[in-house]
Amino acid sequence: MIGSLSERSLSIIVPAYDEEERIVAFLDAVTTGADAVAAAAQLTLSEVLVVDDGSRDATPRLLLEYAAVEPRLRVITFPRNRGKGAAVRAGMLAARGTWALLTDVDLSTPLDDLCVLSRALGEGADLAIGSRALPRSEVLVRQPVYRETMGKGFNLLLRLLTGLTIRDSQCGFKLFRLETTRPLFELQRIEGFAFDAELCVLASQRGLTVAEVPVRWTNDPRTHVSLVGASSRMAIDLLRIAWLARGRRLSHRWLARRRRASPRGRPPSGSAGHPG
Repeated sequence: MIGSLSERSLSIIVPAYDEEERIVAFLDAVTTGADAVAAAAQLTLSEVLVVDDGSRDATPRLLLEYAAVEPRLRVITFPRNRGKGAAVRAGMLAARGTWALLTDVDLSTPLDDLCVLSRALGEGADLAIGSRALPRSEVLVRQPVYRETMGKGFNLLLRLLTGLTIRDSQCGFKLFRLETTRPLFELQRIEGFAFDAELCVLASQRGLTVAEVPVRWTNDPRTHVSLVGASSRMAIDLLRIAWLARGRRLSHRWLARRRRASPRGRPPSGSAGHPG
């Protein structure tokens, strides 16, 4: 058991929904191998935080049984299914480490690739995004063509609607410097699968440095994502993200104009320290 957190301690955040077939294998892999992986990335593993997103199967029971013998496993349980974005937000806001790795139960990207994300943060990035779409990315087992095509279409629309240059916002392997990125989760509104895209937009608006890093990735066909339902919701959420991004830009411009128009040294009427 780890006592006090080091200066560069790591929380591993894992959303889970109806994962009774994979959750124990995942926890075995993480608890036996993550310490060495974290050490190679010059980090100390402080916790594995699984957020159960209202599972209807044996996942909650299996998590509690495992937590009883593994002191670094923490579990947050939702009473009902809310969405991957909501689960990730809860985990990141509850994380105790200084850096937080987001990964999926299927470990489609191996934990060993933490080192390349860690290198990006060590060079000054606030957020490192694992990517399947860069020249040095290694997609070892591809998704079915229709899923891959829809994913590329989503990212293309994201770039067109928001001006982002990120090629792959949806890979489930990301590393966050929580000192600077925790406010992103406080602002996050999307609770479904498109939450990654909103975080990228928020990071860009706040002037944070986002590094897109090539990783290895293997498709797991045992996905719980419904193609029709998830795609429809992601399309709606993408429009919401574009609208929220536009609204925040307009708000920032309005505040900037108000500051320029106010007398030097005095905030606009109605701001903090002055009666409205």
